[in-house]
Amino acid sequence: MTDERDAAFSGSEPEPPAPDRYFAERVEPPSGARHLSLADLQQAINEGSRKSWRLVGIVNEPAGHGVILVWDQEGFISG
Repeated sequence: MTDERDAAFSGSEPEPPAPDRYFAERVEPPSGARHLSLADLQQAINEGSRKSWRLVGIVNEPAGHGVILVWDQEGFISG
């Protein structure tokens, strides 16, 4: 399992399957914070960008504790 998946995995739910091309990353507020700040979200987006990943989707985390970023790990979609 990669460091990114370790960070996105919560021990209270089953481990997700290994990503092929797309990777779902959970971004939650820092401990003690009630909401995810724009700065925290931008930091997560910048980290993916530095890996040359392309952000293809973002959804609210089902429990309401942040968001899930969906990344294309192979970079830009061709065609």
